[in-house]
Amino acid sequence: MEAPAKVNLFLEILRKRADGYHEIRSLIQAIRLFDTLWIKPGTKGPEIHCPEHPELENESNLALRAAHLLEREMDRSLPFSVRLFKRIPVGGGLGGGSSDGAAVLIGLNRLLGDPIPPERLHDLGAQIGSDVPFFLSKQTALASGRGERIEPWPDFPGLWYVLIYPGFSISTSWAYGQVKFPLTRIKKTINIKRLKDVKDIRAIDFLRNDLEEFVTPFHPIIGKIKKALLEQGCLQALMSGSGSAVFGIWETRKAARESFLRLKQQGWGEIFLARSL
Repeated sequence: MEAPAKVNLFLEILRKRADGYHEIRSLIQAIRLFDTLWIKPGTKGPEIHCPEHPELENESNLALRAAHLLEREMDRSLPFSVRLFKRIPVGGGLGGGSSDGAAVLIGLNRLLGDPIPPERLHDLGAQIGSDVPFFLSKQTALASGRGERIEPWPDFPGLWYVLIYPGFSISTSWAYGQVKFPLTRIKKTINIKRLKDVKDIRAIDFLRNDLEEFVTPFHPIIGKIKKALLEQGCLQALMSGSGSAVFGIWETRKAARESFLRLKQQGWGEIFLARSL
């Protein structure tokens, strides 16, 4: 199975919730940058193997947590083996772990004959990660709540992305832990109804990530990468999620690829060219 990455086209932090999470709104788009998972029956398990990433072979891996969650839901042992090949950078804000977890929920459920309906899979996914419900649908969507409430946004245009991962991870919990209210930057609340009427990406002025102002002071390279992407002529450049990956947006493959090739020569880190799903 292929587990796609995602980008947050906007990430708006609304408030701190009583349960310790933050109330957010985010427009999320899946992109053609994939982890690959092979799921097959085993003699014990569930168990996970991650070639080249043995540090991920533990109970904190969302793919393994998803399998254990299905075991509890079905009240039975599930002797399956998951082989996970990582391509999405770990800790880059691109949702790789959540996408892997969603892929295991879908894949194991399919192998078992789909005993769990989609609505229940959504609820289970929300138990292991706020982004997992989005990856169960894989279509552009508005996420709200702590990220688990998903509203499909099917008419949003397809885009091209150049993504730069600077080589270090950022903990999501740490990033949100830096948020101070009220937010220091004066900004308007995003008008979702108005945005749904916008058909041309060039007319959209909402692209922003409220976490940037709290994360960038600790990691100035993020601001430098944004500047480098903007100098290539992208429509906008943003940190994805809690970072550390930064992406630039282009409308055409030609323009995105030309910029991708130029940026590769500048030595920023791992660079990817990907289109939206």
